[in-house]
Amino acid sequence: MKKKMFNPTSEKGVVSLCGTQGCCPTVDFTNSEKIVLKDDFGGQVQLTRNQWQNLKDRFASEPSQS
Repeated sequence: MKKKMFNPTSEKGVVSLCGTQGCCPTVDFTNSEKIVLKDDFGGQVQLTRNQWQNLKDRFASEPSQS
């Protein structure tokens, strides 16, 4: 499956979140019922679509730490 660079408005396919240290965790949106976050070491977290939305809402409501 082809990985795409992160686009916050596109929750389709598998999104790669490559950092500056060579790590490339992914967020997999291919399942209609869950979101799967994977790290470079084989670890993964599965969230329901509702949990994913709650997580996004939580970060969107946090004040900016500039």
